[in-house]
Amino acid sequence: MAEHQQAAAQQSLHETICGAVAELIARHAGMPSASQAAALFAAPTAKGVTADFAVTCFPVAMAMAKRDATPECPKPKPQPAPAVANALADLINKESERLGVQATASGPFLNLTYSPAAIASVVMPVLGASPVAALRSATGAGRTVCIDFSSPNIAKHLAFHHIRSTMIGNCLANMYDAAGWRAVRINFLGDWGTAFGRLISGWKREGLTMEQLNAAEDKVTFLNQLYVRASQAAEGNAELEEDARRWSKKLEDGDADARYLWQTFKDASLAEFNSMYKLLNVSFDSWKGEAYYEDKMLPIINELEEKHITSVDKGATIVDLTKLVGKKFSKPALIKRADGGTLYATRDLTACDDRFAEYKFARSLYVVDLGQSLHFQEWFAIAKLLGRPYVNTLRHVGFGVVLIEDEDAGWCKGKTRTGKALLLKDVLNEAIKKAEPKVREKNTEMDAAQVAEVSRAVGVGAVVFNNLRNGRVNDVKFKYEEALRFDGETAPYLQYAHARLCSIERNFAKTYTNAPAPNPALLTAPAEKQVLLCLVRLQAILERAVETDEPSCLCTGMLQLASVLSTYLTAGTGDRSLRVLSDDAALASSRLQLVSVTRAVLCEGLRLLGLIAPEKM
Repeated sequence: MAEHQQAAAQQSLHETICGAVAELIARHAGMPSASQAAALFAAPTAKGVTADFAVTCFPVAMAMAKRDATPECPKPKPQPAPAVANALADLINKESERLGVQATASGPFLNLTYSPAAIASVVMPVLGASPVAALRSATGAGRTVCIDFSSPNIAKHLAFHHIRSTMIGNCLANMYDAAGWRAVRINFLGDWGTAFGRLISGWKREGLTMEQLNAAEDKVTFLNQLYVRASQAAEGNAELEEDARRWSKKLEDGDADARYLWQTFKDASLAEFNSMYKLLNVSFDSWKGEAYYEDKMLPIINELEEKHITSVDKGATIVDLTKLVGKKFSKPALIKRADGGTLYATRDLTACDDRFAEYKFARSLYVVDLGQSLHFQEWFAIAKLLGRPYVNTLRHVGFGVVLIEDEDAGWCKGKTRTGKALLLKDVLNEAIKKAEPKVREKNTEMDAAQVAEVSRAVGVGAVVFNNLRNGRVNDVKFKYEEALRFDGETAPYLQYAHARLCSIERNFAKTYTNAPAPNPALLTAPAEKQVLLCLVRLQAILERAVETDEPSCLCTGMLQLASVLSTYLTAGTGDRSLRVLSDDAALASSRLQLVSVTRAVLCEGLRLLGLIAPEKM
């Protein structure tokens, strides 16, 4: 048994279940390995098919033709896939009792239905020893991925829209870790550029002092309001715009006064950022912002010039991508302003060179909204012109905007320059506040501290999950009432499923003081098999989520698990023989192991998504 578990741990749960049948298919078809055959096993998609797996027989037919090739007939015509499916069904059914599976042919597909005990006897020894194996993969072993996310601007609050980059990036980092990658979390702070010139210009124009800043109830609000006033004042005012550019250049040149104000603004912002990241349970490995690279960009500019990639247009240094790359681009990319100031493309290239030198990444993700797509296309193209070895590993992980409902304007997003931005901290605090009465109502025995802790997990989780559950390129509509529902596709629904299983574990401990060891062979109910199959399929879901950089894949997988679990537990309400806490202690012990494994997998899935799994709710 120990050897079986060790071997199973080295292959996917999918391969473990399909192994015996896949080996038979591979041997019959002359395939080089059972793994190649197991890769053909998938969840049925045809309407009305209730089998556990469907195997497409076209590749099997091709393998058989290759096997039957002779010098006289090097490329024999493959057998029709339906004929292959029928032959395989007959072959498998002859060994049905040993394999624990029934096979039927349906056109070119071979449908396989396993007995619950056959599934359980293979899966439970593996997941019983390590439940998180359901959400682990080795596809990224030995490789590093850099993930650039959140990246807020200094001297501004984290607005509600920052939830998207922050939590998509956090989830991706967690999933990449689980898939065997080394994930490097990077917060590329917006701590440089023309915005600071505008902020310093406004500070000087209004004659503000450090005493006023320190006396402010909220320093970031003080600075943000200053930025809004300065932006509004500069609209249509060429003189103020020029003054902002002048201060931006002085900051780049190391002017002591400009640098002092910049550091003051940065320190105030970082204090608030960290309080929000703590609430969201988000951390970073690198905080190198744009300012870190301010004195490191000249070599990039010189290299571009030496390779004759740049040209000068009205004093500004540009890369004319319309000529160098083609019709994909309609305008040149700016590298350096006429006054010598650098731009985003230059900084991104410099930062990417630095990261590649330090981390030797095999993939580099930029979790930034779709509105910045052109920017990434431009500097990715420039990196290619420079011959950078990492250029094909760069990915812009774009996403849609988050929308809130305005009584007058309908669904819209706030903009900092208008002074109407909805702040992330306000949304999270309001969600926590709205979750509290729901938690208190369902848990009258909880003390105030417990209610506060669970309300925080539920409120924050509701906001986070609402931003992850749909495809990331779609816009997200946020309503407190919808996000905080305990039913439907919500975080509270998943968290409640976890808490429900914790309750069953506690009740088992009270009911059975000396229960026998679990026996997977006793898990014979169809609903139990469905839970096991959901657990098995999570590994492939994780791998797909990583390969497509799509957190919603994992959200869907967790919701499917919770739904199947609910069906299983509800069945016991109407039929006592199906209850987890069965009158038969041996059966109860075996079902409890399934409950405990599922609870641990739910907990881990929630963690990967960036949510906390309460034990009581």
